[in-house]
Amino acid sequence: MADLYFQIRDLFENTYTSRIVSSFVQLLLMVGPYFILSVLLNVVIRRWMKPESIDFQGKSRVLFILSGGLFGLISPFPTYIAVPMGVAFLSAGLPFGAAVAFMVSSPLMNPGIFLLTLTQLGWRIAVARIVSAFLLAMAAGLLSDKMQGRIQTKPAGNDVKKDQVRRSIWIETRQSVLFLGKYFVLALILSALVRALIPAELITRILGGRASMSLVAAIAMGVPFYTCGGAAIPLVQVLGEMGMNRGAILAFFIAGPSTKIETMMVYRSVMGLKFFLLYLTFILSGAFLCGFIFMTM
Repeated sequence: MADLYFQIRDLFENTYTSRIVSSFVQLLLMVGPYFILSVLLNVVIRRWMKPESIDFQGKSRVLFILSGGLFGLISPFPTYIAVPMGVAFLSAGLPFGAAVAFMVSSPLMNPGIFLLTLTQLGWRIAVARIVSAFLLAMAAGLLSDKMQGRIQTKPAGNDVKKDQVRRSIWIETRQSVLFLGKYFVLALILSALVRALIPAELITRILGGRASMSLVAAIAMGVPFYTCGGAAIPLVQVLGEMGMNRGAILAFFIAGPSTKIETMMVYRSVMGLKFFLLYLTFILSGAFLCGFIFMTM
């Protein structure tokens, strides 16, 4: 068996296959433990958090929006839960702007993603992500609050947690790891391919050069290449090592989760076409602006 291993190793030595496998293993060992920890953190918070118990009574509209944005940042819910939950808050009497602030901030940040970003990409990117998510949520909430109409949606959110109520935390963690793990492994493979096959000079030229072009390229990349929050970290880590500038990294992290297929489908079906188009314009413009500011700081 040992002889077979060494024969295979010698066969693929100094080949692209060897580089890809080596990069994959390195990334898995480096990011894998933090990925598991971030999933566990989100599961714990999700079980502890009771959105229906939150009391917004007696607050001004600005404080409503502030509360919605902050709650979105600490909520561990994926978009397909966060958007219907925001509609449920709206149906329960929460102002439109506050519900929108929650729905904008929730996909952009949660405690697990913050932990992964902090440990793998450093505190500057982590802080920039959470500040950008909060500012965009506040801006979206305040702008939406100026709208006089109310969207017509079906009540949602009451059964959001029915399938999670009494499951063991370990069962829930295992199911979350299995569900998100396939995206994580896919991202590791993509990251290993990028590191092994794409010259660093090309990444530097496209994503590390002129501000406007690198930001547009990063935003465009976010649409097809962003799978889930934790899975995107290894790819960005590799791109950063190869020359991707920090403004482009931030723009990718804003545009990516906001333009995932499931995100856009939920917004289109639940919130309507007009709101969906306004949301898409706002979030892509916000990704460019936040990335540009962060790049020039």
